Amino acid sequence: MRIVLMVMVSLLATALDVSAQDKQNLNPTTLLALSEGDQTRLIDLQVTVDKLPYETYWTKTFDAIFDFADSNSDGVLSAEELQLVPSARAVRLSLGSAFTPPVAAIQSLKEIVSDEAQKCTREQLREYYLNHGAGRLQIGSGQLANTAAITAALVRTLDTDGDGKLSQVELNKAETTLRRLDTNDDELIGAGELVPNATYPGRWAARALRHSTEVDLSASGDHSLKLKQLLTHPAENTTEETDWRITISDELTDQPLKVTTNSLCQSWSVPGPQQELFQQLREEINNAADEAPETSTEQSSRNRRSSRAWLKPLADRDLNGTLSQQEIDRWLELQQQIIHGQLLISVYYGGGLFELLDTNHDAGLSIRELRSAWKVLEAAACTSEKHVEQDRVPNVVLFVVSQGYPDSLARTSTSEIEWFQLMDRNRDGDVSRREFTGSPAAFDRLDQDHDSLISPSEAGKNN
Repeated sequence: MRIVLMVMVSLLATALDVSAQDKQNLNPTTLLALSEGDQTRLIDLQVTVDKLPYETYWTKTFDAIFDFADSNSDGVLSAEELQLVPSARAVRLSLGSAFTPPVAAIQSLKEIVSDEAQKCTREQLREYYLNHGAGRLQIGSGQLANTAAITAALVRTLDTDGDGKLSQVELNKAETTLRRLDTNDDELIGAGELVPNATYPGRWAARALRHSTEVDLSASGDHSLKLKQLLTHPAENTTEETDWRITISDELTDQPLKVTTNSLCQSWSVPGPQQELFQQLREEINNAADEAPETSTEQSSRNRRSSRAWLKPLADRDLNGTLSQQEIDRWLELQQQIIHGQLLISVYYGGGLFELLDTNHDAGLSIRELRSAWKVLEAAACTSEKHVEQDRVPNVVLFVVSQGYPDSLARTSTSEIEWFQLMDRNRDGDVSRREFTGSPAAFDRLDQDHDSLISPSEAGKNN
């Protein structure tokens, strides 16, 4: 079975005070092994946040948590100060909640230090978090749903002569043939329009990839394709010869993987919802009452104003029983630093024809994608003469890297031009004649290749 491996990458940027020593630190890597039959390909993930190695960023974040809780600045945490420290589980849960929720609170110093008579040091707090899985690069896997049904629907609709094959002629007419399926009239053929009620991707990649534990990525479950996380190590000490190095950083580099098994790896960015969720949290806290409202049977729960009562034990640094605005701001600043480093690599497997043609992975086939269908399949080496060899369509595996759980697998628009973004209502990366709000003459002037689509590059040339 041939494999097409598509890797998506995302990162954000804030500023941290970085020492010269930290800048010289080696960049730890995460090594993945992708095994196909008797061949194993090594993928080296090099991750940085704000130009810091991932582990260095989290060391600084653990130190920020320590400094926040060390209210008397004596360099150790007492049992009372420890109440301000989010548990390791809360830090892990911030991946989805965009803040450390008040769960699994640390009950005593004994959870961190061996001698309860001692106080918690900075190094002991770091060790506690790392031993309980906080600050680790999260990798999850999950199978794409409805792949077989979506492929069958595509073949059934495109096979206009009914011979059971897809020809080049039929694929070149895909834009016209599939247009009747566009029930919401958005110039995209979505997964739900091919298979009623089908969702995409269907489920989150929720199965965690553990060290030395293999995950079966084969669509049929025959163990023909397996993924395993090997170890984390400094790059300079790497003795393994890797087939591909994925650099997840502020400046993403795209290095396709070319191997003898005809696998292809690509990388691009996809956003996560963390910042939007964090802004919602900030607004809720700013609009909340200081104390919980008194219970009243006459007052509707719908009209009750939310309170900051839950936040008090988490942010009351001077332990005086009330929250100052300075304490709230300091807590929010710490939360932003925590969620900023919460990266998730979601490995989706079991994809097929639809995933191969949907090159921006927005769960819809656009006009441009339909027009280039034959070229895409030809480049993937699954065509023979003038027909598609359906048994050679690769098993598509998607690596989606995001900050928090991704809202979508789609790549962001490639254009930063405001009018283009406003007109591209279906977010497919092109502005069609129907979407364009200017005059026909203006559209023709912008559409330099006369394909009835204005691309980002065409918009840029005439901006």
